[in-house]
Amino acid sequence: MIMKFIKKSSAKYCRSGLFLFFCCGCDLKNLIKPRWLQNIFSCSVFVVALLLIVVALPSCRFLPQKEGAREREQLPRITQKQAERKIVFEEPDIPEPQETVITGKEKMSVSSSAVKGRRPKVAIIIDDMGYHQQIGRRLLALDLNLTFSFLPGAPFTLKQENQAWEQGRDVMLHMPMEARSAVWNPGPGALYLKFSPEKIRAMVAKDLAAVPHAIGSNNHMGSRFTEDRAAMHEVLAVLKKRGLFFIDSYTTARSTGLDEARKMSIPAARRHVFLDNVQDREKICRQLDKLVALAEKKGWAIGIGHPHTATLNALGSCGRQLGGSVEVVGVHTLVR
Repeated sequence: MIMKFIKKSSAKYCRSGLFLFFCCGCDLKNLIKPRWLQNIFSCSVFVVALLLIVVALPSCRFLPQKEGAREREQLPRITQKQAERKIVFEEPDIPEPQETVITGKEKMSVSSSAVKGRRPKVAIIIDDMGYHQQIGRRLLALDLNLTFSFLPGAPFTLKQENQAWEQGRDVMLHMPMEARSAVWNPGPGALYLKFSPEKIRAMVAKDLAAVPHAIGSNNHMGSRFTEDRAAMHEVLAVLKKRGLFFIDSYTTARSTGLDEARKMSIPAARRHVFLDNVQDREKICRQLDKLVALAEKKGWAIGIGHPHTATLNALGSCGRQLGGSVEVVGVHTLVR
């Protein structure tokens, strides 16, 4: 306890404590008459003072410290679960599309579906896969035709994307892209606007290699990157060369992803509803209702969720009702 107190003391208290210790030691020494006891006491004071200096001085502010030492001391300790949450997160205030642009080809597809009496189609993409072992495993076990989008470099990506592929599920690359704010770190394998065109293409190829069964890709974050048409062109050029589709996660209303993909004749679509911006089971169920209502009106709709406990619970309960009104399909069937 004494050592902990000394370590936490400021330089002021360290200096004061050492000064008082020496003063008291000198006074007590004068009270001891035998010479040999004075010598023993002096040695004891010296040894204790030396120990105090060794323990106390490293924490004193008046001593120079190695660069970054104080910052490391101030870092809070976090649990493994907290670390996982810090690795993966979405950008705040993500807009919902106000209008969905429907091309002539899409209109024909919707009217054809209505004429033949087919059920509306819904695709549900689970983003951020690969970091959450238990929730990811339980999502894969759900009796729903979910689409799974995996982050490159995540510890469980290879294992889980292979499981999803073996189950016949659509597997995608969740491609990390630069966010508008530097606070939001998209993680390993991210694309940044400062990259050269060659580096962008090389990074996309590297990310795709991390998810070998990917048949398409969507963006992770990217509120800044997807607004740059030239940068998106480089990304989409790699996808086109490999015969992959693109889903615009639509993390900014000014995203050029879908429009550029259309111009390059790449199969593409855009997210309509984020299911779990609020991680509450009842609210996620209401978002699922919203997704179904949009599909009934439009003929099809795409929703995006994440590996949260609330999302898992909502899909496990409310998801069972989806089959009655809509057909849950792999997202590849909805790209145009």
